[in-house]
Amino acid sequence: MSDIPPEIIKEILSRLPAKSLLRFRCVSKPWRSMIDAKDFIKLHLRHSYETNSNRTLLVDSTQLFFIDLNSFERLDIGDIQFEPQVIASSCDGLVLIEFEFDNLVLWNPATRKSNQLPYPPLDCRITNGSKNVREQSALGYDSKHDDYKIVRVVQASTMVDDGFLYSETEIYSLRSNTWKKVECFPYMLSNCKSAYRWGVYLNDALHTVVNDSQRSEVIMAFNIAEEEHHEVPKPGVNCVLDSVEVMGGCLTAIVPGKTNSSEIWVMKEYGVKESWAKLLSFEPLPCYSRLKLNLCPLAYSKRGDEILLNYGRMCLIWYNLRTKTFSIAWVPGLTASFSASPPVRKFDAELCVASLVSPHSPAGMGDDFLSVGFKLVL
Repeated sequence: MSDIPPEIIKEILSRLPAKSLLRFRCVSKPWRSMIDAKDFIKLHLRHSYETNSNRTLLVDSTQLFFIDLNSFERLDIGDIQFEPQVIASSCDGLVLIEFEFDNLVLWNPATRKSNQLPYPPLDCRITNGSKNVREQSALGYDSKHDDYKIVRVVQASTMVDDGFLYSETEIYSLRSNTWKKVECFPYMLSNCKSAYRWGVYLNDALHTVVNDSQRSEVIMAFNIAEEEHHEVPKPGVNCVLDSVEVMGGCLTAIVPGKTNSSEIWVMKEYGVKESWAKLLSFEPLPCYSRLKLNLCPLAYSKRGDEILLNYGRMCLIWYNLRTKTFSIAWVPGLTASFSASPPVRKFDAELCVASLVSPHSPAGMGDDFLSVGFKLVL
């Protein structure tokens, strides 16, 4: 190996799974330094995105577990010592988890490292006398400042006309490990119409469906680098939306159809209204035909001819774009079928890339920040 140039070794290692790289840190001190280096972590992450590899699916059912998206084999993520209340979002292999008692945790399942974040208290104007308080948090990457940030929006409203009592927006910076208040959120948070997460990350911004001052649905984007809001055009002027997601590097809109059906639209060129194109129409499964179930696109298959869908948080489905047929995706640890009786237990699923990105601030990372094994007790 000593005859191989370091840049070639670096390129070879960047193509390996994160689990293998954690083991290879023990080969030698030069390898450990290379794998722990920030530029290598970015190289490994970029290669994963470019080759559509190292993709995993985080499933929250009776327990939290990961599966490999290509093989659908269950992955070992160690002994997890916590039970999350909500999987808020993920970005570059980091998962934002919300707990009871106002706890936020950044977790990298591949490295088994976690970081309990400081949590700012709610303003007294929200906690005193407000009966309808909504709170949403989401994680994204600020490429301008090379920083992972969390946007937290809290709103209090009246129960009668859904009017504002108070609203505040705060941003947490992983680099500085601090929160700060920013421009107030100029929209009304949704009444959780979508069963899926709020705030999907794309192009330095977090996107979600909200209501404007005219109570019309709009796609809002919050740029976490510039700390500014802007609107992204919908597929149609009067288009009703269930939610927005990100799939294959493109913004994706879920549009409700007739008789509980759903359509999935893809914005092929970001910000260009004319680039919206309908990807598929999905009719409800026979056993769920009387139910209005949300449809969430998760990922394209490795060949790009199928789409993995979370249907109503009850089952995972592979939809074939060419034949317009579907089949159930059997996942170890989940029981689902097309029987007449829908499963009682629902689940959430989040697409994640297995990366070496640290959940800790760069200023607080030691030399051994990629070491495996942790125990988090809240």
